[in-house]
Amino acid sequence: MNDNAIRHMVAFIATLICGLAYYAGYISGSHGWWWTVISVLIIYGGIYRLIDK
Repeated sequence: MNDNAIRHMVAFIATLICGLAYYAGYISGSHGWWWTVISVLIIYGGIYRLIDK
């Protein structure tokens, strides 16, 4: 695997973990906290950039 594929894999796994945490905390949906979905995308981008350095 090249560096780019590993970066995407790690970022995907971290995003998946955050997604599972969101699902486990499903209560946020019942409170109308729509902004938590956007945070998953921000976390993916942040981890992807951190791996580059």
